[in-house]
Amino acid sequence: MMNNPQTTATKDGDAQNQTAQDASQKEDWQDHIAKLLAYSEQIKDDYKTQGKLTKQLAKAEWHLSLRSLALITILLGCFASGLILLWIVLLGAIGFGVYELFASVWLSIATATLLQVIGLIWLWKSAIYLSNKIGFSKTLRSLKQLFNLNSG
Repeated sequence: MMNNPQTTATKDGDAQNQTAQDASQKEDWQDHIAKLLAYSEQIKDDYKTQGKLTKQLAKAEWHLSLRSLALITILLGCFASGLILLWIVLLGAIGFGVYELFASVWLSIATATLLQVIGLIWLWKSAIYLSNKIGFSKTLRSLKQLFNLNSG
């Protein structure tokens, strides 16, 4: 069998093309890997930036929350003052009404005082009721049962 010079040249050309393609593919993979590394570096930087921004946002929200809490405290104080003033006016009006009906200063003072004492008793009982709701008594009882701490 004789090799045709044209066939040999074609084979050599194909081999060179194949080698060039292999080199090109190798460079493409290297380029892709380099791009992936660059993208991952960019993503890392973006996450760091987002973390810093989130920290700044949390700090700003914390300051706004503290400011709002301070303002709410002031407004609640004003509201409580208004309620006290309203209660005083109500007791005064009742006392004045009793005085107009019975023309007795002592009866009107006694009525206003009695209403004040009744209001204070109601507030005291409400405070005791609400203070009994504070805490984790049911949670503690559940945990004791869970860990079988009061086995007695």
